Amino acid sequence: MAVLFLFGGVGCAPTTKIARPAGSDVLEEQQWQRIEAEKVYLERNAHLQDLAWRIRTAGVPLCPDDHIRSVGWVWKDTATLDKKDRTLFSGVYGLKDGIVISHVIFGSPAAYAGLRELDVIRSVNGVTIPAANASEVFVKSLEAVSMPMSQQHLVLEVERDDQRVTLDIVPVTTCSFPVVLIKDDDLNAAADGRATYITAGMYRFAESDEELMTVIAHEFAHNSEGHIEKRTGNYLLGSIFDIIAAGYGVNTQGTFGNVGGSLYSQDFEREADYVGMYYLANAGVDTGVVNAFWRRMAIEHPEGIREHYNSSHPSTAERWANLKATHEEIEQKLVSEGALLPERK
Repeated sequence: MAVLFLFGGVGCAPTTKIARPAGSDVLEEQQWQRIEAEKVYLERNAHLQDLAWRIRTAGVPLCPDDHIRSVGWVWKDTATLDKKDRTLFSGVYGLKDGIVISHVIFGSPAAYAGLRELDVIRSVNGVTIPAANASEVFVKSLEAVSMPMSQQHLVLEVERDDQRVTLDIVPVTTCSFPVVLIKDDDLNAAADGRATYITAGMYRFAESDEELMTVIAHEFAHNSEGHIEKRTGNYLLGSIFDIIAAGYGVNTQGTFGNVGGSLYSQDFEREADYVGMYYLANAGVDTGVVNAFWRRMAIEHPEGIREHYNSSHPSTAERWANLKATHEEIEQKLVSEGALLPERK
């Protein structure tokens, strides 16, 4: 109590009489800032989808086991949004109910067919999209059209400015990996075998479309080369020895599983760098820009410049040299008009 009295009585404090706003001013400003932040996020996400589309379409030869027919849109089911997200969504797009198109990807079949942002999907190939369970019905209505061998068109009835418009869209074959922009300031990107995740921090770090596409292409390569499944398989193989040890009363604390999971980790990263360069080349990107990006990454993470035997990634210096060699390999194929495909063992 004496200590509290001491600090409360003689501690240093501001000496000015600060102007204080009405409480409503703070709340209104909070809402304005949230909506503006959401607008920026949605603009960045739309930009990312446009760039990813170039890689998804041009990279089809590199993802033979992961094809899907796509039309090139981003949509949102407003019924699935919680109160906070619904307020943000309506603050950006206005009050809409149902499957709302939040972005039409540049150069996509949806764009060519005339689909627009803020269109609300009311039916797909004659199937009405209800207000309740809209996502479930909508996704199911797309299943047959999305199959790689399908030749079906996508006939949509959309609501636009209180009118109904019918659109006929012909999907194209693409790699199936969606790209998700994560609201996180870390400088990171990841793949899980099905999708690619890029943080807002990485988005801001990239200085050009080509650098963003470099990140996307690297993660696509992890997915199409099956690295996540292979790592999981290696982990499970190592875990067998943990189980055997446990049978003899030895608690290994998952050591063998962890060792197994880290097997070939650096080689997977090298392969993702290598195959990622071919994704870029097929999308018409000059792969010579990649090295400058990795040099800037090295400057941000100087601890990765030297080789570390227990690191999950090769050193940034080695990656730079490998990428330089890959660029030269691709340039030779461009000159000879050879197929832009990675060399396989």
